[in-house]
Amino acid sequence: MIHPFRPTGHSKTLIRTACLGLLFSLGSCMQYVTQQGNVLKPEKVAQIREQDSRFNVEMLIGSPVLKDDLHPNRVIYVDDYNNPDTGEKYQRRVEIIYNESGRVKSIKRFGFGQGKSGAEDDKASAGE
Repeated sequence: MIHPFRPTGHSKTLIRTACLGLLFSLGSCMQYVTQQGNVLKPEKVAQIREQDSRFNVEMLIGSPVLKDDLHPNRVIYVDDYNNPDTGEKYQRRVEIIYNESGRVKSIKRFGFGQGKSGAEDDKASAGE
């Protein structure tokens, strides 16, 4: 005699499939923290000075995300961060122009300021 509350082989498979389906559907609803581009830490970016070599810059903040073939002496570092749990979002960008000998000629920093827009162009070190 089959007990009405004791699952059989077929019922066990159905229950397992339903549980796995529920787990996968819950997992797909979750939002994840996204980090795209370079990780631009303000303390590292602040260490970059005019006349630093390309090697020193890459040791501090890594390889650039964007290199322009038409302007080989210009590189752009981008940091795009989004945490849906805390609502924290920011975008930072660093543009560096090197001279012919591979030394920093100018540097512009965006998104490191304290203003409402969160954007700040470091004109002092950009030579403007």
